[in-house]
Amino acid sequence: MILYSSSPVQQLVGVAYIDRIEERDPNGLWDLAQVYGGGLDRDELIGYFHGKSRAYGILIDHVRVARSTVDPKELFADFRPPQSFQYLSPDEFSLVMARLFPGE
Repeated sequence: MILYSSSPVQQLVGVAYIDRIEERDPNGLWDLAQVYGGGLDRDELIGYFHGKSRAYGILIDHVRVARSTVDPKELFADFRPPQSFQYLSPDEFSLVMARLFPGE
């Protein structure tokens, strides 16, 4: 998963490697967040999933910080910052990785 830092940085800054994706009810996801961390308190998490019977959590294995950050507009002329995520083709992913980690 390519990491984008929003304003004021507005750069691609690294990669997060996903361990697994968990599907649970919101309370079960909170239990998981208690073990692994999650960046939200209970009220925020439960409020976010209010009225939903299923919730998904992405467990991160590790993160690599880019050797050099990349302005995504240099790679994608029509780039617009994603609200939450944006799919990349395999070729686009390879292009981004080559720029984030030159020489590897």
